[in-house]
Amino acid sequence: MKIVIFFISLIVAGLNPGHSAAIISNNPPAIEFDRSLPWLNVSRPLTLKDLKGKVVILDFWTYGCINCIHVLEDLRRLKEKYGEKLAIIGVHTPKFDNEENIDTLRRIIVRYDIDHPVVNDVSSIMGKMYGMRAWPTQYVIDPAGGVLGKVVGEKNYDLFDKTIEKLIINHAAILNEAPLPIALEKDKFKASLLAAPGKISVSKQYVAISDTLHHRIILATHDGKIVKYIGAKDSGFSDGNYLNARFKSPQGLSFSKNGLYVADTGNHSIRFIDFATENVSTVAGNGKNEIHRGKKYIATEIGLRSPWGLALKDSELYIAMAGIHQIWRLDLNKKTIGPYAGSGREGINNGSLKRSSFSQPSGLSLIGDSLYVADAEDSALRRIDIHRGRVETIAGTGLFDFGDRDGPLRKAELQHVLGVAALDDKNIFIADTYNHKLKLANLKSRTMTTSVGTGKPGRGEGVALTSALNEPGGIAVLGEKVLIADTNNNRIMQYDIKSQQLSEWKLTGVK
Repeated sequence: MKIVIFFISLIVAGLNPGHSAAIISNNPPAIEFDRSLPWLNVSRPLTLKDLKGKVVILDFWTYGCINCIHVLEDLRRLKEKYGEKLAIIGVHTPKFDNEENIDTLRRIIVRYDIDHPVVNDVSSIMGKMYGMRAWPTQYVIDPAGGVLGKVVGEKNYDLFDKTIEKLIINHAAILNEAPLPIALEKDKFKASLLAAPGKISVSKQYVAISDTLHHRIILATHDGKIVKYIGAKDSGFSDGNYLNARFKSPQGLSFSKNGLYVADTGNHSIRFIDFATENVSTVAGNGKNEIHRGKKYIATEIGLRSPWGLALKDSELYIAMAGIHQIWRLDLNKKTIGPYAGSGREGINNGSLKRSSFSQPSGLSLIGDSLYVADAEDSALRRIDIHRGRVETIAGTGLFDFGDRDGPLRKAELQHVLGVAALDDKNIFIADTYNHKLKLANLKSRTMTTSVGTGKPGRGEGVALTSALNEPGGIAVLGEKVLIADTNNNRIMQYDIKSQQLSEWKLTGVK
């Protein structure tokens, strides 16, 4: 997931459009899709014959990679501009074991609003044939079927735009604008009250839920009665009252004395919901996905980069900036923002705030001076001592080290953790997302144990250790229970710490 750009040869031959009926590509021929691979978002598997006459972008990605998610934004813009002259094919090459599951990938496609064909290259058959070595990688195929080259990383919209435009001109006589046999996965799912709920936060009065795929925030009482919907099911980026405000794929939440802060992930911004005025305002970010690694900025004058988790301490809001692998801090009094911990390079280095490193931090929980971090791509639980300005790793060892192992913390293994919630200063619950579990790190005994889940995706309740979750993304403590955003099951669950039972935390009232 390095943000590195590498060019092989994105150079289009100077062909005359008038003679293009006899075009034969001078580039190496594209490789046929392996017939054993399953497809999504189409009514039948595709072949190179279906793509002949179109500019093709093969997008090699894995769904837990934040840089891959960013690339989707550019691909969507290109498709809107060029229509059927352009074919985007997602080639999903999993990193984590859990990402190989076709049913889970189907839900991810819906969650990320992907409307182009996707082939699940579980064993990286296509990846190896094309020489793909990093996520994300995109290959460009010309309308005559030749591979021009590849780019690795993101922020390549302008390069793609210029290349596609020239290819269309030079291959005008053989362009094929026939639609591909699209059959969207989202049309196969039934409507539900929640859609891929991401995060949960609890105050003395309310429970807040990021109804992520519905692009809204739900505010409820502790017994599950819905009080307010904030935002609407159509995404956007606008401030205003609860009805008119718009979010895009919101995630992290943090209550203040008089409102709620929201990590508006898809809009790369931080929003504030004022309960007294029932108004939403933008307190950081400008809606753009930008890279900044300086000291401090005026909060609303720069773009952020996929903020995913939040934690508030006094007048300082800590932000898990997943897209730049750092923890940022927003000074609510001075209205300035900037990096707080992490160099910006992916890694799992401990030590000082500046020299430490994270890999797609996605969840935060604060107790006293300890800021706990769900470090997703490191499959690790990290802790920042705010008083001492030091970072340490509690469990997890590295970017490509993951598994499902309980026991001593130094040997424990997690898989792409997205959520964390401190019960007290010794017991830290973890949403072990890709293991479909809720786990508990006991800092006194230095052990990791499973509290909920079997390790396989499913939908169940009852005895917690024999009940199934499906990619839990966020957790929060409510009294003697832990609320769990069971993301792929579109529901909120509650784990009773004393009885060790799992049941659905049902929302009632306004629908």
